[in-house]
Amino acid sequence: MATINDVAKLAGVGIGSVSRVINGKGSVSEKTKLIINKAIKDLNYKPNNSARSLVSKKFNTIGIWGTESAGTFNSSTLKLIDHELISHGKHCLITNGDLSSKENPNAAINSVDDLISKGCDGIIFWGTDISNFDIAYIEKYFPNIVLLNNKIESIEHKCFYYDHYKAGYSAGQHLLDKGHTKIACITGDFRTEDGRTRHEGFLDSLNDKGIVINPELIVEGNYSFIKGQEGVLHLINTNHEFTAIFCGNDQTAMAAISTLSSNGYSVPNDISIIGYDDNSIASFLSPPLSTVRVPFDNMALAAVRSLLNKCYNMELSLENNFPVELVQRESVKNLINN
Repeated sequence: MATINDVAKLAGVGIGSVSRVINGKGSVSEKTKLIINKAIKDLNYKPNNSARSLVSKKFNTIGIWGTESAGTFNSSTLKLIDHELISHGKHCLITNGDLSSKENPNAAINSVDDLISKGCDGIIFWGTDISNFDIAYIEKYFPNIVLLNNKIESIEHKCFYYDHYKAGYSAGQHLLDKGHTKIACITGDFRTEDGRTRHEGFLDSLNDKGIVINPELIVEGNYSFIKGQEGVLHLINTNHEFTAIFCGNDQTAMAAISTLSSNGYSVPNDISIIGYDDNSIASFLSPPLSTVRVPFDNMALAAVRSLLNKCYNMELSLENNFPVELVQRESVKNLINN
């Protein structure tokens, strides 16, 4: 006897798509619907009660969907989410999702379908790189979602985020307060909304004081160690003077400190470094890293509790305010009165 898995395989779609056609709920393109119905007919598939109730059945599993361009999954945050789920008898399923493109416009939706087919009752979307269009489409047929570190106005009640603009602004302001005016930057990933927004805040903090960065001192990064290393080497080779670097995240800052040191520069005596995130090892670097602390763990806990409340009718308390904080350590030199 054919199963729903057989139908999905023959049709070349996810089980979630098949279940939507069977149940008549959610959006499926007419082309996909025809392919699925043909597969059902060819296999003489008879939906049973289990298949018909796939959307409402509880599997006690929450999925986490993210991509490499959103930055690496933070292990401490994942541990926090997992512990919260376990404490309520639930489980966690993590996937590196696919992003839609011109070549594969349904890639993101298909990778979400895969999570649903594996029995996820709800999904946490991690990061801002998935398009608003894909999120809106997914939320329409699978409403049990929350967004972590992302904001979409139409579903803002499902979004858990902090002010990246304010965080970037505070980083720039800190460098200015310490007397730095010749500033370089290794950015976050401009393919993501948060990467662009934190950079905009940073630039505006300087512009408000009449300071404009030389374009050659702005290097686009992607949150990785290697981009931090490459970014510093590029900045050194521009032969433009700078006394400080704002890094798009702490990983980039760590690589920047190491690369500067190996090239004969002292941090912060020669060049100051400020990061972004307040990674768990930021305070253990040499020198300890000044950075912008973002409330990611608090945000993640609120997101997972919101999903538990929605999926399993719980009444867990939620936090809704996620302020950022400038953490001053020893990687930024005070040039005033020096």
